[in-house]
Amino acid sequence: MAEVVDLVIDPLRGERLSIELPLTTRISPETARAELGLPGWVDVSDPIVARALLLLRAARRADPPVALALLGGAAHRLRCPSSNRADLGLRRPLHDLDVACLHKEVRAVRRLLESVHEREGSGLRFFETSGDRIFNSLSEGRRLRFHMVLGQEGASVSLGSVDLLADEFRFCHRIDLREDVRGAAEQHGTLSPALLLLAKMQYIQRVPLEARAKVADRVLEPFGRHDLLIGPETKDVRDLLALLLDHPIEAGGDGISPDRLREILGGDWGFWKTVSLNAGLLERSPILAGLPESARATVRPRLDALRGILGSLTPKRRLAFLGGPWWEEVDEQPSVVGIATVAK
Repeated sequence: MAEVVDLVIDPLRGERLSIELPLTTRISPETARAELGLPGWVDVSDPIVARALLLLRAARRADPPVALALLGGAAHRLRCPSSNRADLGLRRPLHDLDVACLHKEVRAVRRLLESVHEREGSGLRFFETSGDRIFNSLSEGRRLRFHMVLGQEGASVSLGSVDLLADEFRFCHRIDLREDVRGAAEQHGTLSPALLLLAKMQYIQRVPLEARAKVADRVLEPFGRHDLLIGPETKDVRDLLALLLDHPIEAGGDGISPDRLREILGGDWGFWKTVSLNAGLLERSPILAGLPESARATVRPRLDALRGILGSLTPKRRLAFLGGPWWEEVDEQPSVVGIATVAK
């Protein structure tokens, strides 16, 4: 029998959350997958994927509906069979959920997250911690962070984070997401393959030379006399290779649109430079080298096609970039501890 209990979210601050346990959802993730028109190879056993599908369904059934599009690892699970398979080495654990929305609908999305558990069950409980509220108050409504309840084991309940991006992906580089959010219902509930690719390939970071041994597989090139530039983490390389394995670089259908890549990168030298460096990183990745021969034979020509598109572009370099960073240097925000306990 279900009962309402208090979860201790942050014992240092005495922060608690009332929730009904055991966790329930009104419909199953399998039903949500079918209603969203997603293929059966989307593995709903992962709690992050399950919450993503249930949230997408709830957003479409809201009154009025709100437009949401997944990005990040969960989006790759919805778009790439290879991200779901256990035999290729491209499946990786998911720890958070990245969701894009329209800035004009931020309030509606917030209301959805705060109330959806009342209609769909405690398994779809989203909330703000005190740290989230501080972060969200400083973000001007462009990037919001929430947390969600994922599962229960005894007196412990696992938590995950939700990163909500409004209108744009703003990290090392900026990507306008509005067109893809509006069209997400026809794109499997995610950004388009082109934007999924760019969202992963926009990453670049400066680290001290002495850190080389810790990031050897991620080094792009030296930067100045004392620093190195590094590219995406291993988890993101896995997602990128799965995307390239499952999606050709071509217009239409499920292809990675060359025209979209040219449109975004052709007028932005800094973004183009970062993506060009990261394309080289993918080519020499030990993860690519470890794929079965048939998979490598698919990915390598697509990487060549990507390099060809990049090589055909001649964006103008701004004077501000000469000798300095061409990207935004950002720090990731710490999240809440991933386990809560039932208060006694």
